[in-house]
Amino acid sequence: MPDSLHSRAGYARLARELGGYFHPWQRELGGPDPELTFDVVLTSLLTPQTRVLEAGCGHGLDAARFGPDSAGWAAYDFVPEMLEQARKNAPHAQFFDWNGKPDVPDGMQVPFDLIVSRRGPTSAILHLNELAAPDARFLYVGPRLEVPQVPERLAAVNWAILSEWRVSVQAFAPTWEDWQTRGAFMGEPAHRADWDRCATAKGLPYREERYIVLAGRSG
Repeated sequence: MPDSLHSRAGYARLARELGGYFHPWQRELGGPDPELTFDVVLTSLLTPQTRVLEAGCGHGLDAARFGPDSAGWAAYDFVPEMLEQARKNAPHAQFFDWNGKPDVPDGMQVPFDLIVSRRGPTSAILHLNELAAPDARFLYVGPRLEVPQVPERLAAVNWAILSEWRVSVQAFAPTWEDWQTRGAFMGEPAHRADWDRCATAKGLPYREERYIVLAGRSG
């Protein structure tokens, strides 16, 4: 994948080639998908009265899966190709073309009781006080066990971490091409020498890691 993958053009390419926001490499997990923990926590927070805002919604899978269990599901993304698919996947939800920077889009009905971000932009944290109801919660899952900008940004807006989960499972990239693609996606170098030295019959072993945090207003 090109270096520009994490740009609007790169995400548009994922939408065209993979049909949405998916990891663009094949992998085999040696245990449960780490993001299942995020699913369980999200489900526990939803009620028929919960108004949800999703940051970086991609092609709308969470809106489709969880939106019907909420009072209303709004979401935003900055990739038109993703939003087009999201509106088809979750016609009950509201979608906005927004990059999370100042000026909340017209029609976005704040405040929200729950703001969620599944591997989405951490910049949403900087707008929590503008977007969130008094007793709101923020739920985030990211691709690494250590994501310093999340706790730092929460502290900057006077929100506190209420709970956090650090999940890691064994995974395998089955081919050298998959390992290269993963490296480009994660911003990590992929060295052929590592592949030649460490690859097994299943491929090259690595860890699939997730950092999940639930936050609320301090005080």
